[in-house]
Amino acid sequence: MKYLILLITLSILSLSSVSSAKPAKIRWKTLAKSDLLKFLHNKDVNKVVKAVKEISRRKDTSLIQPLMQQLLLGHPPVISREMLIALGNIGDTKAFDTLIFYSKHRDEDIRITALDSLIKLKVKPDSKLDKKIDKVLLQALRDYSVPVRAKAAWYLGKRKVKRAEESLLKLFKMKSEAAIDALGFIGGIHTAKAFALRLEDDKAQKGKIINSIGTLLLRRDFGPEPVRVQLVKILGRINLPAAQTVLLKYSGSGLTKFNRSRKLAYKILSK
Repeated sequence: MKYLILLITLSILSLSSVSSAKPAKIRWKTLAKSDLLKFLHNKDVNKVVKAVKEISRRKDTSLIQPLMQQLLLGHPPVISREMLIALGNIGDTKAFDTLIFYSKHRDEDIRITALDSLIKLKVKPDSKLDKKIDKVLLQALRDYSVPVRAKAAWYLGKRKVKRAEESLLKLFKMKSEAAIDALGFIGGIHTAKAFALRLEDDKAQKGKIINSIGTLLLRRDFGPEPVRVQLVKILGRINLPAAQTVLLKYSGSGLTKFNRSRKLAYKILSK
C-alpha cells in the first residue's frame, strides 16, 4: 500500500512538472523557409503576425507567391495588413495586381497600407507600371475616406505627378491639409493664385500654406518670375514667423535665375 501511494505521488509530481514546463521559444530568424511558411496556417494570430514580420524582414522574393496565396484566402485585418506591408518591403512587382486589388478594399486602413506598399515596389520610372501607380493614386483622391485621400495626395506630391494639380486643387478647396503639402511639390500658377486667395481668409491654415509657398519658390521649375515676385510681396505683408523664415531661405537660395524676386525677399527682410 505504501509503495502504491508513493508511485501515485511520483506520477502526480511528474505530470505537474510536465504541465508547468514552458513551451520552447521560437527562433524566427533561424527558421527554415518551409517551417516559416507553416506558421501562416497557425490558429494563433500572434504567431502568424510574427511569421509574416520575419518574411518581411528577409525580403526573399521566393516567399512572395505563398504569401499572396494566403492573403487572398482571407485573414483578420491585423494579419492582412502585415502581409501587405511584407509585400511592399520585398518590393517585387509580382505583387502589383494583389496590391491594386487591396487598394480598393472596404477597410480604409487596408486601402492605405496597400497604397503604402504599392509605392515601395521596385518599378522603373516612367514605365507602364509606374504610370499605373499614378493612376491608382489619382483614383484614390476620390475615395470617400479622408485619410485615404490624404495619403494619395501626399504620394502624388512626392512623386511630382503634375497632372494631379487640378484634382489636388479641388481637395484644397475642401480644406485638405495633405493637398496643401502636395501642391507645394507640383503646383503651378493656378496653385499660386489659390494659395494667395486663401491667405486673405482669416480662418485659413496660414502656416501650412506659407510653408508650401516656400516649397513652390525653391523649385527650379516653378514660375514665371512675375508670379514669384507676387508671392514674395504677399509673404512680405504677412506678419508671421513662418513667412519670414520662407523669405530668408528664398533670399539665400542659389536660384540665380530668379534674381528679381530673391532680391525683393532680401529687401523686405532688411526693413
